[in-house]
Formats: sequence, C-alpha cells, structure tokens
Amino acid sequence: MRKYFEIFKYSLKTKINFIFDYIVLLVSFAIHVFVFNELWDYILQGKENIAGYTKPQLIWYIILGEFIMYSCNKKYDYIADQVKSGQIANMLVRPVDFIKYTVAEDLSVLVRFTINVIFAIVLGIVFAGPIDLTATGIIVTMVSVAISVMMGIYIQLIIGLLAFYTEENDSFWLVTQKMMLLLVFTPLEFYPSVVKNIFSVLPTTYITYAPARIFSKFEMNESIEILTCQAVAFIVLVVFARILYRRGVEKINVNGG
Repeated sequence: MRKYFEIFKYSLKTKINFIFDYIVLLVSFAIHVFVFNELWDYILQGKENIAGYTKPQLIWYIILGEFIMYSCNKKYDYIADQVKSGQIANMLVRPVDFIKYTVAEDLSVLVRFTINVIFAIVLGIVFAGPIDLTATGIIVTMVSVAISVMMGIYIQLIIGLLAFYTEENDSFWLVTQKMMLLLVFTPLEFYPSVVKNIFSVLPTTYITYAPARIFSKFEMNESIEILTCQAVAFIVLVVFARILYRRGVEKINVNGG
C-alpha cells in the first residue's frame, strides 16, 4: 500500500501546480448555480415546491450535484493514450497493479474535493440559506459522496480501457457526461416513470443524483435504499473495470506485448 500512497503524493504535487485553472473552474461553478437560482425563482413563482422540492432544496441539490461533477478528473484520455501507444505494457513488468496505480494517482482529487466542499457551502448559504441536517444525514451524505468520487474514477478508468477495443473514446465520455449532467440540474423525480426506470439502472445516476438527493431531502429509509443501489452500482463498475483490464492484458500477451 505504501507505494500507492507515494503515487498519490506525487500526483497531488502535480495538481497543485495548476491552481489557477481550478480557480477559473470554481468561477464557472458559481455562474451555473447563479443561473439556476434565477431559473428556479422564475419557475416557482407562487409555488412552495415542485415535485416535492422547495427552492432551497433544489439549489442545494444542484450545488452538490455540480460539486461531484467538478471533483472528477478527465482521466480517460490519458489512459486511452497509454493503451493505444502500448505504454500500458510497461506497467505489466512493474510491481504495481495498473488499476490500483490509476486509482491512487486519481485520488489527488481529494484536494479538489475539499476545496469544493468549502466553496459549495458558501454558495449554498448565499443562494439558498442553511439547510436542516441531522448528524445521521451528514454521515450518510459523506458516505454517498465518497462512493460517488470513487465511481467517477472508475468510470474514467473504464472509458480509457475501452481503447483496447475502439479507436476513439471521446464519444463514450460525451454520452456518460451528458447522462450525469441530466441529473445534476434536474432531480430524478422530475422525469416521467419510463425515464426514471431507465435511469435507475444506470451507474451514472448514482454518481450525481444519489449524494445530491440524500443531502437535499434526507429521509432515512429512502436514503439507505439509494445508498444501497449506489454501492451495488460501484461494485458493478469495479468488476467491469477488472474484466476489461484482464481481457486487455490477454490481448497484449497474445500479440507479444
């Protein structure tokens, strides 16, 4: 485990060098929240709630959903390049596991994650005011957010590993990103039943919707149900990534590295 911790520290130092880019990203985050704050003000004129969400709950939902999105690194293209160039073969002779190496390297997102939390809280208080939370609600939300961050890393890993089978991976990321964005700005409850049923079996739903829903409208039974589905979706991603990697390595071995 120590070698993976060293990989994490090195990646963290690298990310710190690009702090200005991240500040610009936070400004974009704030602009999105402001736009949707004005939008929900207009939609909710004379209404206390819509689809069971009050305006403060909707703003907090959007803030947490975007916070998860902005915590993700665009790692898939780097992984895909390693596969296409054959550099991934070099990892096979090193005493490290490629998937664990990639996850450890990408966990530097925790710094971005911490800054996002502080920034999100400030934005939430400015636009929506404080939200009622219990200690249990905070704990369940934190667990859900942690799973979401890991799911985001594995989604990137899977898309990158698809380079074993496809020439270009950008289209996979665009579709995945848009599926997540659909639930960043609009809760699942707003969609027709048919659409909700489709979303309920997609892992992308549990990256953004799960923590945002738990935080903005905490209800113990529903939150535990959502968290359970999220954990199952995460396990599916982990298993799928392992299968993709193992079969990819078999192709490399068959072709002589």
